[in-house]
Amino acid sequence: MLEAIRKHAKGWLAKVILGLIAITFALFGVDSYMSGDRSGGNIAEVGDAGISREELTREIQAQSDRMREALGPAFDHSVTETAAFRKQVLDSLIERKALLLEAQKLRFMAPDAYIASVLAQIPAFQQDGTFSQQRYEAVLRQNNRTPAQFENELRQSFMLEAISSPVSVAAFPSRTSLTQIAGLVAQQREIAWTDIPASAVASQIKVTPADIEREYAASKQEFTEPEQVRVEYLVLDIAAVAAGVTVSDEAVADYYAANAAQFGQPEQRSASHILIAADKSADAATRAQAKAKASELFQALQKNPGRFAELARTESQDPGSAAQDGSLGSFGRGMMVKPFEDAVFSMKPNEIRGPVESDFGYHIIRLDSIQAAQTAPLSAVRAAVVEELRKQQAQKVFADLADNFSNLVYENADSLQPAAAAAKLSIQQSGWMAANTAPAPFNHVGLSTALFSAESIKSKQNTEAIEVQPGTLVAARVIEHKPARLRPLAEVSAAIEARLRAAQTAKLLADKGQATIQTLAKGEEADVTWSAFQVVGRQPSAALDAAGVKAVFRAGTETLPAYTGFARPDGSYRIVRVSRVLEAAELDPMLLASIESGVTQAQQRADMQAMIALVKAGQKVKIQPNAIEGR
Repeated sequence: MLEAIRKHAKGWLAKVILGLIAITFALFGVDSYMSGDRSGGNIAEVGDAGISREELTREIQAQSDRMREALGPAFDHSVTETAAFRKQVLDSLIERKALLLEAQKLRFMAPDAYIASVLAQIPAFQQDGTFSQQRYEAVLRQNNRTPAQFENELRQSFMLEAISSPVSVAAFPSRTSLTQIAGLVAQQREIAWTDIPASAVASQIKVTPADIEREYAASKQEFTEPEQVRVEYLVLDIAAVAAGVTVSDEAVADYYAANAAQFGQPEQRSASHILIAADKSADAATRAQAKAKASELFQALQKNPGRFAELARTESQDPGSAAQDGSLGSFGRGMMVKPFEDAVFSMKPNEIRGPVESDFGYHIIRLDSIQAAQTAPLSAVRAAVVEELRKQQAQKVFADLADNFSNLVYENADSLQPAAAAAKLSIQQSGWMAANTAPAPFNHVGLSTALFSAESIKSKQNTEAIEVQPGTLVAARVIEHKPARLRPLAEVSAAIEARLRAAQTAKLLADKGQATIQTLAKGEEADVTWSAFQVVGRQPSAALDAAGVKAVFRAGTETLPAYTGFARPDGSYRIVRVSRVLEAAELDPMLLASIESGVTQAQQRADMQAMIALVKAGQKVKIQPNAIEGR
């Protein structure tokens, strides 16, 4: 209950908004998002709303960045260069826009009072525990946003949540289905196996020069090296600018004096409570009964305040705090539901007040102590102040440098030297790279597109200064180019032959394995040497890799023994004999819970896709033929 009280004022939306503040904003205001590009350059239209190529490019870059951050070294940039990926991103934009239009049609609009209440709950916008308009604007300014844009983003989040949440919460699997699935997952099978080595069919493998030539002709794209470029480039980075900024002691002292409140801890209060629970959705009679009980306890405490701990332990319906004599510990403003907080922050130490009504029921509250607001000394926060001032000054310097940098790159199209000299940067050179395997910063969609354009390759002129991430500009020019090249047959002949031999081996082994399985199914096992019996589950092991597990548990077991087979990574073919099926005597509650979670999520996704399809069907969606061309 205590956790619920603390979290009530810090719901999902506040956490989402804090995330938006911490990272680059990926969403756009409802006004611009709903209207799209009205210049006529739309690549898709959903009802009256348009999607511009620029909007698609931004979303592709945003999703690429999120994938790169999530996958780390495993991220494959080439995936984001495919037409399939671009289509997936465009489809997601169309779906999102259709949902927003439907929400607008249904009047799921966030009122101004709601937006104000959400803003007031976000700690990043608070000073001394209360909302600060000045701090709000400063935080947004640091993230290159305006209050109008940010508030539109809140409205958009509200609209999407309002239209989608009923679908999400309505999904629930049947207990029978869960039990059946859990039983299958927990099932084990007793097996033995025998392997057919690749050498068993080696004498049958035949690969002729004509076979190799046919494979080469059919796979020329595979054996074509993509075009490559080598470039020289400049990187103008705000972090490097900040590192060169010197902050004076006087500036540090002035900033500390003007912002001392943010370097301290706001007032904290310690309180205890006795809760008589009554949910806000309860009927009037139930809430009246709870209030009467709370009033009775309050009257008893008025006569004998020393019984507070005793009554908290025996009467409070908040088990978390009841075990602690009712203590809720220390907290500041914004951490409790408003009626509770208003009461606590208007009380005097040792005062008992009640009943105080909240969504959870009725509280009798005792204020235990007050910890006054404290300000950290300058010596303790000096590093943070210097960092903040560096960041602020760097932003101003960077803005001027960026404008001049962009102009010089454009005005001196044949050389990066003037821009390098003005910004005191060193011109760097890349190695050879292809568009789909380019390293950072050339894996940025806009920069990669510019460098590999026919014009850049032909003219060897500077690209424009492109922001590859917030605070980082890159300008580059091609200095060498290698056109795409089909590798000659002589160069790839050995690889083609090996591939053809492997394919023939796999087919012959599979045919031999299936013939053996058919013989075994007739009861003829005389010439087969089996391994020792082993009980296996659905987890891959030394005996069964993922393909083996799939084969064994797909085998029909109406008649035992049953036989199945699969190709192994070493090139052999394994035939498996299933002799027994072992059902779980008792299902693990944790397994059931895990399966319930997975099935629920699957149902939610399916229901959401069905709802999106229904919404889209009600909108006129038009996609231009060249919508996903280019990057």
